[in-house]
Formats: sequence, C-alpha cells, structure tokens
Amino acid sequence: PAFGCWKNGRGAVAIFYGDSCSIAAAAVETSESLTEENVEEVPQDQAAAAVAMMLFHKGRAGRKTRGGRRPRKTITVKMEELVTDQMLKGKVCNLTTYGAFVDVGAKSDGLIHISELSTGFVSEVGEVVSVGQEVEVRVLSVDLEKNRIALSLVSKEAKEQIAEARAEGVDMATGEKPAPGKVARRQKKDKRQQRPKINLKRGQKVKGPVSSVTSFGCFVTVAEGVEGLVHISEMTDESDKEASDLVNVGDEVEVRVLSVQGGKISLTMKEQLDASAFTSSSPEVGSAETALEFALKRAGLSRDLFPDVPSDSSEQSEEVSEAPAPAAVTEAPAAPAEAAPKTSTGSNVSAKDVKALRDQTGAGMMDCKKALAENDGDIEAAAEFLRKKGMASADKKAGRVAAEGAVASYIHPGSRIGVLVEVNSETDFVARGEIFQQLVQDIAMQIAANPDVEFVSTADADPAWVAKEKEIEMGKEDILSKPENIREKMVEGRLAKTIKEKALLEQDFIKDTDKTVQEYLKETVASCGENLQIRRFVRYNLGEGIEKKDVNFAEEVAQQTKVKEDAPVEAKPEAAPEPAKVEETPTVVLRDQTGAGMMDCKKALAENDGDIEAAAEFLRKKGMASADKKAGRVAAEGAVASYIHPGSRIGVLVEVNSETDFVARGEIFQQLVQDIAMQIAANPDVEFVSTADADPAWVAKEKEIEMGKEDILSKPENIREKMVEGRLAKTIKEKALLEQDFIKDTDKTVQEYLKETVASCGENLQIRRFVRYNLGEGIEKKDVNFAEEVAQQTGRI
Repeated sequence: PAFGCWKNGRGAVAIFYGDSCSIAAAAVETSESLTEENVEEVPQDQAAAAVAMMLFHKGRAGRKTRGGRRPRKTITVKMEELVTDQMLKGKVCNLTTYGAFVDVGAKSDGLIHISELSTGFVSEVGEVVSVGQEVEVRVLSVDLEKNRIALSLVSKEAKEQIAEARAEGVDMATGEKPAPGKVARRQKKDKRQQRPKINLKRGQKVKGPVSSVTSFGCFVTVAEGVEGLVHISEMTDESDKEASDLVNVGDEVEVRVLSVQGGKISLTMKEQLDASAFTSSSPEVGSAETALEFALKRAGLSRDLFPDVPSDSSEQSEEVSEAPAPAAVTEAPAAPAEAAPKTSTGSNVSAKDVKALRDQTGAGMMDCKKALAENDGDIEAAAEFLRKKGMASADKKAGRVAAEGAVASYIHPGSRIGVLVEVNSETDFVARGEIFQQLVQDIAMQIAANPDVEFVSTADADPAWVAKEKEIEMGKEDILSKPENIREKMVEGRLAKTIKEKALLEQDFIKDTDKTVQEYLKETVASCGENLQIRRFVRYNLGEGIEKKDVNFAEEVAQQTKVKEDAPVEAKPEAAPEPAKVEETPTVVLRDQTGAGMMDCKKALAENDGDIEAAAEFLRKKGMASADKKAGRVAAEGAVASYIHPGSRIGVLVEVNSETDFVARGEIFQQLVQDIAMQIAANPDVEFVSTADADPAWVAKEKEIEMGKEDILSKPENIREKMVEGRLAKTIKEKALLEQDFIKDTDKTVQEYLKETVASCGENLQIRRFVRYNLGEGIEKKDVNFAEEVAQQTGRI
C-alpha cells in the first residue's frame, strides 16, 4: 500500500512504494482511484526528479501570485457562526515560527499558536504538523473586527486535565505527585548547584572587562561566568552623564566590591574614603566633627560659607570657656559682625554667590567656585571667566566632524514665514538631548526674525557676489572723491559690514541681545561637550517676488454678468426628453465621494443615467477643465508649511499659493499643503515642481552626455535625436514633483490631485517652490577608533 500521495501544480500524482515511485498520468486527480492502466513504474532517478518538482510546486502553492493576491478560496464556514470549543476540520496551509495557519473554510485562515499544538513542550512547529496535513481543530476565539480565528489541536478535556494536574503538583512526565515542598526545594537546590562559586569579599578590588552597558549602569565580568553590576550612581556624581559616556563594552576597568548577596554582586568605581581620617587627630578634622562634616570639608564646603549659620569654630569654644566673664560674652558676637571680606581663596567664597553664578551660567558647582575664587568673588567677572573658558573649549572642538544632529523647522503664526534648518552634532546621543533640541529651535526662530540673513557665517559669502559688490562700491562718487590710497580700505570696511549683516552667526541673539548667535552656539558647545555646527538653512516669505494685480471685484462681477447676458441662447429641441429624476441617496453618496456641490452631483447623475462611478468621472473631468481655466489667475496668497519626518533626519519646507487668504485658511487647502509636504519627503529624487522648471543648462549637459553614449552612437544618425529626447523626457519626469504618483492614491498623479483640489476650492492653486533636507548628506564621516582616541588623549595628559 502507498504511504504517501502528493499532487503537484499540474495535476500529476506520485505514489511512494518504498524504494520505487509510480507517477500517474497528468489528467488524474487525487480523488480518482489509481489503477494499473493510469500508472506507470519509473526508475528511482526519475522518481527523485518528480518528487523535487512536486515539492517545488507545493512550495509555490502557498505563495502570493504576481499581482499580490492569493488565489480565491471557497468559503464554506461563516465566521459569524463560529462558537468557542467548536470542532472543525481543515488543512494546514502555512507554517511560521510561532504557529501554523489552518484553512477551515472561513474567510480568514485560523492560527494555531505553538503552545496549542500539543500538551507538551514544542520547540519547532514542523515537529507536529506540516503543510497540506489534514487536522481537526478546536475554536478558541473569533475576532470579527480583525478577522482572526484562534485554534487549538488540544482538546478541551486534555486542557482541563493539565490544569488539574498542575494544581495538584503532579509531574506530567511520570504521573507521580511529589511530596509537599519537594519540587520547590529541588528547584532551589538545582539553581544553587548550577550557580558558579563566588570567592569575593566586600571591599575587594578586582579588574575585569565590561560585558554590557545599559541605561542604569554597566556589567563587569569579575570572574569566569560571574558578572557584577556597577550602577550609574557608583560610576559618577554627575547627573547628566550616562553609562555609555563613561565606558564601552570590552573596556578593562578596576572596581571595588560593595556587596555579595546570593548570585548578585554590587560593584563601584568610586574610591573608598579613608576611615582612619575620621578618627585621626589631624588638625584638619576636629574631634567634634561628624563624617558628614568631614565629607563636606573635603569637597571644599565649610560652615564659613554660610553666614546665617552660627559657626562651631574655636571662637565658639572660647565663648563657652570664658562664660563667667560677662565682657567676653558680650564681645563675642562682635567678631562675626566684622566678618572677613571675600578673598580669592576658595574656602571663603559664599555659597550664595556660587548658587547665583551657577543659575546664571549653568556651569558646574566646582567650576563656579573656582571662577569666583579667581575673580575675588565678583560674579560678573566670574561669569565672563567661565564664558571665556567655554569659548576656548568650543574652539578646540570645532575641528571635529559633526555628521549627526537634527533637521528642524519653524512656521510663524499665520503660515506666511517658514524656516528649515539643519544643525549638526557629533553623536545622535547629544542630538536627542534637551540642550541640543532647544538650540535647534532657537536657531530656527532666529532665522525667522532676521529677514536679511542669507548665509551662516561670513566665510560662506559668495565670492562672485563679493567681487560684484566691491566693483559697485569702488564706482560710487563718495569713494572716487577720496584719496586713492585709502579707497581700498574704505570699500573693504563697507563690504565687511554688509557681509556681517547677512551672516547668521554675527547677529544679536534674540533671547539675549548681549551676545551674538556665535557666542550662544559656543556656550552650547561647552555645555554639550561636542562640536555643533549650523550647516544650512532656508527661509520662505509667502508670495515674495509675485506681482499682485489690483482687481476691482465689482467691475469683474459686472463684466462677467455682461458676458453671460450677451451670450447667444441655444434653441432647445421640442422633443428633448426630460432629465431622469435622481434619488437623494445616490446624490449624497456622490457628494461624499467627490466633495462636489449638491446641484453639481444631481446634474452629473442625470447626465450619466444615475451611474455613480460615471458621474464621479464626469465631475472629475469637469473639475480638470475648470482648474485649467483658473491656472492663468494670479495666486499670491496661500501658506508656507513644513514636514519633519520622525527622527528629525528628513525635513521639507514648501510654499503653496492660492488667490485669496480666505481659501488658504480652509481645511481643504490646509490638507493639500500637508499632503504635498509629505509627498516631497517620500520622493527623494524630486528636484523641481514641474518639467518646465528643469534648468536648461542641466538639460543641455544631460543631452550632451546621452548623445556621447556608445549605445546611441551605434544607432542610425536619423533616430539618435529622438532616442535622446525620449530618455531626457523620462529623466526630467522622474525629477518633477507634479509627475509623481500621489502617495495617498497611486491611481492619480500629484498634478491630478492638485487639479481636483482647484475644482473643489474654486481658485487657482500653485505649488510654487520647495526644499528638502537629508541630515548629514554630503558630509564625509571619519571612522574613529574611540579606544585609541581615549588612549591618545590619556597619553597627552
């Protein structure tokens, strides 16, 4: 008897008999009986080839067709009629790592999760079922909203038995019930036996590599198979640092054991305080000092820094010792009144001043204390000292490559001014921080507030523009009236002033006019510890450069009315049939589908005998014609909008114009602008709005390149021109925004979507210009070995 029967995609059947194989004729189906008349014996090599072919077609049977759809299936079971615990028969149609899909005749295939394949543990789905296998399954649940069916191969009775056995603690493998607590004790014993022996003591110092770095610290291998945790609080005292800033995986570090509890080891990278210092008779630590007082003194803080708190110094002890003398008691309070003035020593710097300087500059507490000590307690001078220190640090970092960062935008209320800017950092870690994000937003707002800025720094000024401006200045009368030996210097001074007015970094910072944008940037560099650069920006003013026509709307309406009155009236035939009456329901459906007016929808349905699809096409064509008529009217209103893709690595700024601001404030227009911005972000190859906007110089150069290609030169000379024009037209079309498929409906182009919106709004709408930024495009990143860099810096120190 046969032990296997397979049907391939062409109708052939293979029957296995041990070492041989019989293949039926191609017309035989699996449901027919196999006889000697329709089966022929074949050698093993042909049988193997037949099996391989059948397995190939069997694999293709579960795949999607070329059009992206599966073959239609016959539905014999309605999902609405399925109930829990109902038994169904079906065929396994697909296997995944998490379960098997079974065709039970419903609209959707049911899923048997890997946990529902057997009562025992299943490591792989293929161990229990295979594709094409007939199975009987039980319905677990039906989700009609998501069209999902959950199935199980385990019967309800088996599930109940398993639950009872687990509740009683019965071993499923042996069927025996262990003594109370035996399982838990055995499991704990096994864990203890498997745990590696830890020979570490509290306070012991060990060295080991960092095995992993997390957000809360790092794990260090202190022995073979033994790891300990160094919490972030045991790595540094700085709250703004993360573990990844301090160590990397593989770094060799020295740690000290804090505690060992079972298999958990707590470690620290901080130095241990000398306990003998607390009991020492050294004059630095008095016998009455506590551990807290000693730690504060070691950090440079003493009671002298707090004038409001009475001191426990020797003056107080003298006051107590001389208590019987009334004069001493009365004179003792006079000493604090003559408090020593602020000096340059760090121990006498007021804590109040330290806090004030820290709030003003954002620098660290010890840096503020040192700055005050260096400047005799003068807060303003200390702030300037820290500022200069930060500037020097920023200048050192300016040479490092900054290829990460963010693309951001700012749209001024009213959508008439828009800015797109790219600011770079060295790492994405800094780019995600609040300080960097605030910098980017401030720079975008700064650009919006400075309409004259055209480039980032004075070095970015176009040399051709500078030369032209110099030529103009040299020809002015006031310059020509001056002595020739000073004309050059005067012109250079004027040019330097003009360039400075157009450079972003030279402008006064809008949030603090006492500093420039460049100084604000350098302060942020000092805070972040990385090189930050404003790479590029663009600023749009709505309608700038468009000449608006002064239109008298009353005269325009009168003119249009006169044209309609003078138009000849067409004679209607007497026997013309009346338009078919249209029901209200199709009109509403057509209106919801197209967004056209009620009367337009009724007329369209009447013209197309009530066919909604034909009426929609009719309205669409009518809208296109109407849009073409409106295209000649001036559109100088509208909106400037932006789109920043999640992650701030792609940004778009676009200007779309309308005829009136009334339409620009409408929902239809606002949706159009947002859709266009998102469309530009999704099409990285687009460079201009329409094919007519292609640069003639670029087109000529591309044509020259195409004409020189070998495949063109090999063609007859009389057809080369047409072939090149066809290729150029295709290339230009790929770079034109209006020619792209609309991302929300690929059956239409962006131009068709724009014309439909024109028909809905009743005004001329135009996509005027756009710009698209990709973060870091064009920047060459250096491959840096951070371990070598750290070692090099350490060697320098």
